[in-house]
Amino acid sequence: MAGHPSADEVGQLSLFSGLSRDEHERLAALAEVETFEAGTTVFDEGDPPGDLYVMLDGRVTLCMRVPGQPETCFLSLRSGELLGWSALLRRRRVATARVVQRAQLLRIGASGLLELCEEDHHVGYALMRQAFEEMADRLQGTRLQLLDMFGKPGS
Repeated sequence: MAGHPSADEVGQLSLFSGLSRDEHERLAALAEVETFEAGTTVFDEGDPPGDLYVMLDGRVTLCMRVPGQPETCFLSLRSGELLGWSALLRRRRVATARVVQRAQLLRIGASGLLELCEEDHHVGYALMRQAFEEMADRLQGTRLQLLDMFGKPGS
Protein backbone atom coordinates (compact mmCIF):
# COMPACT_ATOMS: atom_id res chain seq x y z
CA MET A 1 0.00 0.00 0.00
CA ALA A 2 1.32 3.44 -0.89
CA GLY A 3 -0.46 6.79 -1.21
CA HIS A 4 -4.21 6.41 -1.05
CA PRO A 5 -5.38 2.88 -0.29
CA SER A 6 -7.92 1.05 -2.42
CA ALA A 7 -11.38 0.17 -1.13
CA ASP A 8 -10.25 -3.49 -1.05
CA GLU A 9 -7.25 -2.63 1.14
CA VAL A 10 -9.45 -0.66 3.54
CA GLY A 11 -11.97 -3.53 3.62
CA GLN A 12 -9.28 -5.98 4.75
CA LEU A 13 -8.74 -4.07 8.00
CA SER A 14 -10.71 -5.45 10.95
CA LEU A 15 -11.62 -1.91 12.04
CA PHE A 16 -13.75 -1.60 8.89
CA SER A 17 -15.01 -5.15 8.58
CA GLY A 18 -18.76 -5.36 8.21
CA LEU A 19 -18.94 -2.26 6.02
CA SER A 20 -20.03 -2.27 2.40
CA ARG A 21 -17.82 -1.74 -0.66
CA ASP A 22 -19.30 1.75 -1.06
CA GLU A 23 -18.42 2.57 2.56
CA HIS A 24 -14.89 1.20 2.02
CA GLU A 25 -14.55 3.51 -0.99
CA ARG A 26 -15.67 6.52 1.04
CA LEU A 27 -13.14 5.65 3.77
CA ALA A 28 -10.35 5.07 1.24
CA ALA A 29 -10.94 8.58 -0.12
CA LEU A 30 -10.26 9.98 3.37
CA ALA A 31 -7.18 7.83 3.99
CA GLU A 32 -3.51 7.94 3.14
CA VAL A 33 -0.69 5.51 3.84
CA GLU A 34 2.34 7.00 5.57
CA THR A 35 5.68 5.47 6.48
CA PHE A 36 7.44 6.41 9.73
CA GLU A 37 11.05 5.54 10.50
CA ALA A 38 12.15 4.06 13.84
CA GLY A 39 12.60 6.76 16.45
CA THR A 40 9.91 9.01 14.98
CA THR A 41 7.20 10.39 17.24
CA VAL A 42 3.77 10.17 15.59
CA PHE A 43 2.15 12.37 18.25
CA ASP A 44 2.82 13.46 21.84
CA GLU A 45 0.78 13.02 24.99
CA GLY A 46 -1.32 16.14 25.49
CA ASP A 47 -1.40 17.10 21.80
CA PRO A 48 -4.76 18.27 20.49
CA PRO A 49 -6.85 15.60 18.79
CA GLY A 50 -5.51 14.85 15.36
CA ASP A 51 -5.94 12.07 12.88
CA LEU A 52 -6.77 8.43 13.44
CA TYR A 53 -4.26 5.76 12.45
CA VAL A 54 -4.42 2.04 11.79
CA MET A 55 -1.20 0.05 12.02
CA LEU A 56 -0.39 -1.71 8.74
CA ASP A 57 3.05 -3.02 9.66
CA GLY A 58 5.97 -2.26 11.93
CA ARG A 59 5.72 -1.45 15.62
CA VAL A 60 4.69 1.62 17.60
CA THR A 61 4.95 1.96 21.36
CA LEU A 62 2.66 4.06 23.52
CA CYS A 63 4.30 5.93 26.41
CA MET A 64 3.15 8.24 29.21
CA ARG A 65 4.77 10.87 31.36
CA VAL A 66 4.64 10.10 35.06
CA PRO A 67 5.56 13.04 37.35
CA GLY A 68 8.94 12.48 38.97
CA GLN A 69 9.62 9.37 36.85
CA PRO A 70 11.14 8.69 33.46
CA GLU A 71 8.65 8.27 30.63
CA THR A 72 6.87 4.90 30.93
CA CYS A 73 6.10 2.84 27.83
CA PHE A 74 3.16 0.53 28.42
CA LEU A 75 1.85 -0.86 25.13
CA SER A 76 3.29 -1.98 21.85
CA LEU A 77 0.97 -1.86 18.82
CA ARG A 78 1.20 -4.12 15.82
CA SER A 79 -0.50 -4.65 12.47
CA GLY A 80 -4.25 -4.02 12.38
CA GLU A 81 -4.40 -2.13 15.68
CA LEU A 82 -5.87 1.31 16.18
CA LEU A 83 -3.63 4.25 17.05
CA GLY A 84 -4.94 7.63 18.19
CA TRP A 85 -8.45 6.59 19.24
CA SER A 86 -8.86 9.84 21.19
CA ALA A 87 -9.38 11.60 17.83
CA LEU A 88 -12.75 9.82 17.60
CA LEU A 89 -13.84 11.65 20.75
CA ARG A 90 -12.13 14.95 19.90
CA ARG A 91 -9.98 14.59 23.02
CA ARG A 92 -6.34 15.41 23.59
CA ARG A 93 -3.83 12.63 23.04
CA VAL A 94 -3.55 10.42 26.12
CA ALA A 95 -0.12 8.98 25.28
CA THR A 96 2.94 9.54 23.12
CA ALA A 97 3.17 7.28 20.07
CA ARG A 98 6.76 6.42 19.23
CA VAL A 99 7.85 4.27 16.28
CA VAL A 100 10.07 1.42 17.47
CA GLN A 101 10.29 -0.50 14.19
CA ARG A 102 9.76 1.21 10.80
CA ALA A 103 6.00 1.43 10.46
CA GLN A 104 3.45 1.90 7.76
CA LEU A 105 0.27 3.55 9.06
CA LEU A 106 -3.06 4.26 7.46
CA ARG A 107 -3.87 7.86 8.40
CA ILE A 108 -7.49 8.99 8.26
CA GLY A 109 -8.34 12.64 8.78
CA ALA A 110 -10.47 12.73 11.92
CA SER A 111 -12.67 15.62 10.85
CA GLY A 112 -13.60 13.90 7.56
CA LEU A 113 -14.06 10.59 9.33
CA LEU A 114 -16.32 12.08 12.01
CA GLU A 115 -18.30 13.89 9.31
CA LEU A 116 -18.79 10.56 7.52
CA CYS A 117 -19.90 8.96 10.79
CA GLU A 118 -22.49 11.73 11.27
CA GLU A 119 -23.76 11.37 7.69
CA ASP A 120 -23.85 7.58 7.74
CA HIS A 121 -24.69 6.24 11.18
CA HIS A 122 -24.02 2.68 10.03
CA VAL A 123 -20.37 3.61 9.44
CA GLY A 124 -20.25 5.47 12.75
CA TYR A 125 -21.71 2.57 14.71
CA ALA A 126 -19.45 -0.03 13.05
CA LEU A 127 -16.34 2.08 13.63
CA MET A 128 -17.16 2.90 17.26
CA ARG A 129 -18.05 -0.73 17.99
CA GLN A 130 -14.72 -2.00 16.64
CA ALA A 131 -12.81 0.79 18.40
CA PHE A 132 -14.49 0.02 21.74
CA GLU A 133 -13.78 -3.70 21.36
CA GLU A 134 -10.11 -2.89 20.86
CA MET A 135 -10.11 -0.50 23.84
CA ALA A 136 -11.77 -3.18 26.01
CA ASP A 137 -9.02 -5.64 25.03
CA ARG A 138 -6.36 -3.05 25.90
CA LEU A 139 -8.01 -2.37 29.26
CA GLN A 140 -8.00 -6.08 30.07
CA GLY A 141 -4.33 -6.31 29.06
CA THR A 142 -3.51 -3.34 31.28
CA ARG A 143 -5.29 -4.96 34.23
CA LEU A 144 -3.25 -8.13 33.76
CA GLN A 145 -0.05 -6.06 33.64
CA LEU A 146 -1.00 -4.33 36.88
CA LEU A 147 -1.64 -7.67 38.56
CA ASP A 148 1.79 -8.87 37.43
CA MET A 149 3.40 -5.69 38.76
CA PHE A 150 1.58 -5.33 42.05
CA GLY A 151 0.29 -8.81 42.87
CA LYS A 152 -3.20 -10.13 43.15
CA PRO A 153 -5.76 -8.13 45.15
CA GLY A 154 -5.86 -9.19 48.81
CA SER A 155 -2.39 -10.76 48.78
